[in-house]
Amino acid sequence: MAVITLLTDFGDKDYYVGLFKGDLYTSCPSSTIVDISHSIPPYDIVAGAFFLKNVYSHFPKGTIHIARVFEQGLGKQKLLAAKYQNYYFIAPDNGFLTMVFDEKPDLIVEVDFKQAKLKSLEDYYCRVVKEITFNHNIGSIGVATSNYIERKSMIPVLQQDKIIGNVIHVDNFGNAITNIHVEDIKRFGNEKQMRINYRKYDFIDRIVENYIDVPQTYSLARFNSLGYLELCINCGNASDLLGLTKGDAIQILFE
Repeated sequence: MAVITLLTDFGDKDYYVGLFKGDLYTSCPSSTIVDISHSIPPYDIVAGAFFLKNVYSHFPKGTIHIARVFEQGLGKQKLLAAKYQNYYFIAPDNGFLTMVFDEKPDLIVEVDFKQAKLKSLEDYYCRVVKEITFNHNIGSIGVATSNYIERKSMIPVLQQDKIIGNVIHVDNFGNAITNIHVEDIKRFGNEKQMRINYRKYDFIDRIVENYIDVPQTYSLARFNSLGYLELCINCGNASDLLGLTKGDAIQILFE
């Protein structure tokens, strides 16, 4: 029985998700379909890749992860299928997958639209899913390729005494999650004093473990469960009160 996850920027107001899930169940009736999110901001492949990068490995090996973010329509954009760490991924060729993977995948295939004349993009996704589900193979639905769009926007810049990162996601509580990981900070050791700068003159000078380590309404920095640095307010909305939005620069200075 196949496990299939869906991540899209379709939203929840329209019929698009229901239509696609119906097609998938028709193609693979015994499959289990899990919605990761359909609330990715339209065309925002950075947010989508951040979501999938941090959840894909929590599913069983062999899971098929489908990411439909910033699609441009049938015949207007390549469709890629990839195998990485014994998981399968299907997504448009817009740089999305290269932000999910930490290294080159075992195989990336460009789906051959001419191999089978199908009516819709959904039909091609279903064809790939069926091939993986029944034959555990993506090589037969296209040609292996190294010619695809690459993006690495989620990687912070590490300098001699500084880390330059960005806010890459604001969660439902208003916490501003950055692309700076605990492993990035460990490279600078424990001897130096650290200061986290945000906006022009504002800063936080220490990292705490839990929200309750500071009084309510006070700002704080902590590592979330995935190891990413986030700027927060205890029982408050950091995005609103600190003026932080997606894309804002965050600098960590080591002195």
